[in-house]
Amino acid sequence: MGSPAPRGAFPPLRLGLEPGYDGGRTGAWLLDIPGAFGWAPTRDAAISQSPSVAGWWREWLARHGEPWPLGEVGPAVITEEVPASVEDEFERNALFAHDERPLGRDEIETAIGRLEAARADLTGLIDRLGIVDAPEGERTAEDVLRHLGGSEIWLGSRLDPAARYPGRTDEPDPRTHLAATRGWAVENLRRLHATDPASRRVDSKGEAWTLAKVVRRYVYHSVDHLRELDRRLARAEDRPARLRWSEEPLAAVTPLVRLLRAVGWDRRTRDPERLGRAIEGSQAMVSAWDGEELVAFARELGDGVFNAVISMVVVDPRWQGLGLANRLVGTLMADRPNARFALHAAGGVDAYYRRFGFEHDPSAMVRPRPDPGL
Repeated sequence: MGSPAPRGAFPPLRLGLEPGYDGGRTGAWLLDIPGAFGWAPTRDAAISQSPSVAGWWREWLARHGEPWPLGEVGPAVITEEVPASVEDEFERNALFAHDERPLGRDEIETAIGRLEAARADLTGLIDRLGIVDAPEGERTAEDVLRHLGGSEIWLGSRLDPAARYPGRTDEPDPRTHLAATRGWAVENLRRLHATDPASRRVDSKGEAWTLAKVVRRYVYHSVDHLRELDRRLARAEDRPARLRWSEEPLAAVTPLVRLLRAVGWDRRTRDPERLGRAIEGSQAMVSAWDGEELVAFARELGDGVFNAVISMVVVDPRWQGLGLANRLVGTLMADRPNARFALHAAGGVDAYYRRFGFEHDPSAMVRPRPDPGL
């Protein structure tokens, strides 16, 4: 059996934090994966979900044949914090010190490859988006597609206001429109890099831009809206209905190792034998399966009658936002109104667990592990 890795063995997940993003949220940028981004209503939640953002990106890049460049996912560390600002109702987004660097040709080509991967995934969804309803007050799926094309044109002029998209901005076919705007955007990015890989400009609204920031925003925008539309489509298709739910013990720990890595909990996966022993000690567990793939899991520790601890509530990022966590927790707590339940929640998710009746207990005492990273 291998020895558990000390916390210091896990490289930090470097974050650029952007308070005030999109009208008051907090954005968290993974600085070493330009465009990898998550946001939350609160600062703590934005930080605590960052390993899950990294886990999603790692699996997504692997599906497109790109190796993960960061190794194991370590603790989130705020490297920079630059708030967004608002003037005349225009939001100026952060320019990080990490953006103030000349981009290498390999960085440009890597970003373009990710843009194309996201566009290929989106193209695979377009024909099914007709069943997607727009949430109240939000854009329709067609509006999102048109917004994607328009934003590619807009971003292309941040460093060169003379850059002009030569195609139709009112092209009715979304595939044709997105293919044309993407082709122009890629050509323009390569031109900008060839002209000056360290170019910098302040636009007419007072927002500062560099080529690194333009690339970061391009990739984020393409991937973020892909995930938005895929999540809407998942609800419309009722994908959770196809899952198989089980309250049986896991037959093997391997599927759980994959799931934990999907949410960036690498520290739990270093020693599968130790993880397996921990799972064997569970009083109860509940899991959800998409075919042979474990996509959601939670377990309970305790005496089964008076006291219980809910532990390891995990949902694959591809399945988050679809109600799976509600079913995990609800199943474990079902039919025991007089039992005392406890759990350790990640930062910023207190409001979620209050739905189940959880509250802070000032009388609780905990002896922490000597190394909290294990």
